[in-house]
Amino acid sequence: MNNIRRERARSLRFVQIVFATLALISLTAALAVSTRGTDLGLPEGATYPISLAFLLVGVVDTVLLYAWEHIFARIDY
Repeated sequence: MNNIRRERARSLRFVQIVFATLALISLTAALAVSTRGTDLGLPEGATYPISLAFLLVGVVDTVLLYAWEHIFARIDY
């Protein structure tokens, strides 16, 4: 029973790290595109939708992180 709890905690930690990393990468990409989009070769009209998409992906990753923690909190071994 101890092994299951240990693996469950390890799995939860791994998922937290993955979702948090993806959210940070998405937010960094949104910031980079919104501030330096034209320097990266993007048309000026495309920087807003692209940065908004990256921002929304970061928000969704954060929501999924909290949802995953809520699901794991309800499972009891």
